[in-house]
Amino acid sequence: MHPRPLLVILHPSFFVLPPSSSGRQQANWRLLNGFYPSFSKRLNPHLTRSTMHFLLLGASGRTGKHVVSELLSQGHTAVALVRTAGSIAPQAGLTVVTGSPLSKADIKSALTAAPSLTPSAAIFTLNTARKTDSPFAPPISPPRLLADSCANVCAVLEEAGIRRIVVMSTAGVGDSWKNLPWLSKAFMGWTNIKYALEDHTLLDKEIRATNMDWTLVRGSRLEYDDPKKPAAAAKDVQTLGSAGVGMGMADSVSVASAAKFLVKVAVEGLFIKEAVVIRD
Repeated sequence: MHPRPLLVILHPSFFVLPPSSSGRQQANWRLLNGFYPSFSKRLNPHLTRSTMHFLLLGASGRTGKHVVSELLSQGHTAVALVRTAGSIAPQAGLTVVTGSPLSKADIKSALTAAPSLTPSAAIFTLNTARKTDSPFAPPISPPRLLADSCANVCAVLEEAGIRRIVVMSTAGVGDSWKNLPWLSKAFMGWTNIKYALEDHTLLDKEIRATNMDWTLVRGSRLEYDDPKKPAAAAKDVQTLGSAGVGMGMADSVSVASAAKFLVKVAVEGLFIKEAVVIRD
């Protein structure tokens, strides 16, 4: 005599992971949906992936603020390490920690700042700064700000067993230099933008020597928000590979579009151990 089959009916909310879930709950949720992805999606058609928690470096910057908005709009949570208190306001789903990415101790503090949540990955949108927005303005960031900050973040993440990091880089770094339009090359060499390019290049070389699952997103000319106009809507970007084959002088990418792509890459695990040039 065969035993009667047991029918278990689960409410659709069972497949929705609240942002306050513990690391173990997050792991169990991902395991369950790995076994039954189509079933869970039929129960909740709005569900595409589990809620994730991120460490953000550069969240108060012009690209970083869009990363925060994109993550939170998708139901994810984040902890942001910022150098200046008050540079970004805490909000639901976002924990803000004041500290320096040049300090491993500060990065470690940020990792544990959100109770019961462990970051799945880091998104790095730090950039160097000049005295003004003029390309001829003197740099005010310390040498190797990007390279050393990223090295510190990678070291702390590896120690914590976290291997995923997505970095906002720039077209012209590494093998994309050869396909950069000649006028862009001249502009970078002639202005103080060259110092940012040098730092990005150091980061690019050094992150490849780590054990991290890195992605380097090389944006073509970034279009920043105009404070006098509504922010540009994020678009799906075009990818041009690591070398940026096909780049043109008119190419650009809005910070909103770049942020949307950074989040997509981090959440979906795309372009691991790859660099990719993007444009709108």
